Amino acid sequence: MKVILPVEVINCISKIGNKTARKNGYKIYAALLLMSNRQNKYGYFPVPSTYLEKINKRYRRALNALQAASIIKPFTRIEQHPNLLFESIEKRYYNVSRGICMKYKFLIDTTKGIEEEIELENHRKFRWYSIIENSLNELGYEGKISRDTFGRRVHHPVIPIYKEELRNKGLALIDAKCSQPRLLLNIMKKQKVVDVKYEAAFKVDFYNYLVQELKLQDRQQAKDLFMFFLNSNGYVPDYKIHLLFPVASKFIASLKTKNYKDAASYLQREESKIWIDDLLENIPTNFALPIHDCLLVKDREVYEILDYCKSQYENIEFQISYL
Repeated sequence: MKVILPVEVINCISKIGNKTARKNGYKIYAALLLMSNRQNKYGYFPVPSTYLEKINKRYRRALNALQAASIIKPFTRIEQHPNLLFESIEKRYYNVSRGICMKYKFLIDTTKGIEEEIELENHRKFRWYSIIENSLNELGYEGKISRDTFGRRVHHPVIPIYKEELRNKGLALIDAKCSQPRLLLNIMKKQKVVDVKYEAAFKVDFYNYLVQELKLQDRQQAKDLFMFFLNSNGYVPDYKIHLLFPVASKFIASLKTKNYKDAASYLQREESKIWIDDLLENIPTNFALPIHDCLLVKDREVYEILDYCKSQYENIEFQISYL
């Protein structure tokens, strides 16, 4: 990517080591610059350590240098001192279990400097990237394959057109039934958060359960309501869904303590880990295209791939549909 390098950044990185260390330092700066597109109104933006590790495992060296040079500043908050009753300490804030990563802000003007081309990330080292690229070419498509910073979802040219242009071409979809509600359930179980009422909804169809309990019109209204419940900046009082699932509701609220969009970002990142970083990366085929929370595959291979998916994630209810 083309990056503007302010003089403060050049001076800082020139002091952190040999040529390789400096090259990696510029990569880390470029990564921070890319993540700054998601800054909040106070200028802070999330920086997942897993993201930086994929660029360079020794990212802390550059990160510490940029901080020492007053180029970036980590988000901190005042907390009670663990030992002294009347004292407080300034502490960096993050919470791995809730998907809250470290946040930073730039203390300098990043729009003025020398423009350079920085090789930020070599996607082709990942098998999932090669599979998408080869699959697009096989279908006669070319275009950009990208991955966003909000939820680490992968984007490619076929996503908005596959339902119309790929119909009746020997392709099938493998997706997850009630994907987002079940993903939330699995995350809660992993963190030992129990909502008996929420779990009971999966003994039948989750969305049909909402229709019945909340007197909704149909499953589509139930889907829309759940996504609003998950992604909005507050409860949904008209339908009392927060009363139906009290523990799940509090868990979702805990993901939104700093920004209500954090819940959506967290779930999308967990979803991407499953569908991209695991299933697509290790899938037993060379043809597959991700469509967010599903995989587009050849219909003659669909059952083999379905068995593979089931073997990897017993807690996900996979299903098949044909184009």
